[in-house]
Amino acid sequence: MNKLHSRILAGGLLLSPVLMTAEELARLTVDNNYLENETDPVADASAHLAAVADGLAWWHAAAYVNLAFTATWALALLAITILVARSGPVAAAVCGLTGLVSVLGIALHWGFYYLPLASLAQEPDRDRAARALDALGDDTMLVVALVMFLVGTLAAVIAAGVGLWRVRALPWWGAAGFAAWLGYLVLGSEARGAALVNLVLLLPFIAVARQLTPNAHGARQEEPARV
Repeated sequence: MNKLHSRILAGGLLLSPVLMTAEELARLTVDNNYLENETDPVADASAHLAAVADGLAWWHAAAYVNLAFTATWALALLAITILVARSGPVAAAVCGLTGLVSVLGIALHWGFYYLPLASLAQEPDRDRAARALDALGDDTMLVVALVMFLVGTLAAVIAAGVGLWRVRALPWWGAAGFAAWLGYLVLGSEARGAALVNLVLLLPFIAVARQLTPNAHGARQEEPARV
């Protein structure tokens, strides 16, 4: 891997937590403006569409940032897989497979969440749009996509953390960053300020980026894999 490849992968590592944070802040600016109605799915969909219509510029911004994040997230997980593969091929395979599921899940999330809401929010007949949005939730493919997005991303981050730790490529402060982010993901806070917790992923990602350059790889003493 030459310097250009290292810089591209390092860019993905450093940009992905920043873009993730920016996307969450923009999305929550809209999503926090509607109250969920668990007793009436159609009314709930209508309220969500109204919030998106009122903040359509923010919604579009969140969607475009999410696209950019998907690309950088793929690069970040690829970088981790490459680093783990230097000492642990089995762990690298797990990182790669779970990373692939995560990236596909995030791409599907863009398609089943951002696209229909943006489109239906501009529909003049709000009641018809709300019924159409509610009907989308009955499709099994949507459930599969949601599982890939949530469970796949959780599995990818856990696999990345464990893989890096087992091949001794993750310092304690990087492991702390992974643990803090996983805790935030489990708690699932929808507060806008809580989105800043995504930036703790910079800790492990910086640790990986520092080891990607050819010089760093050459200078680092190889250790036996612990897989």
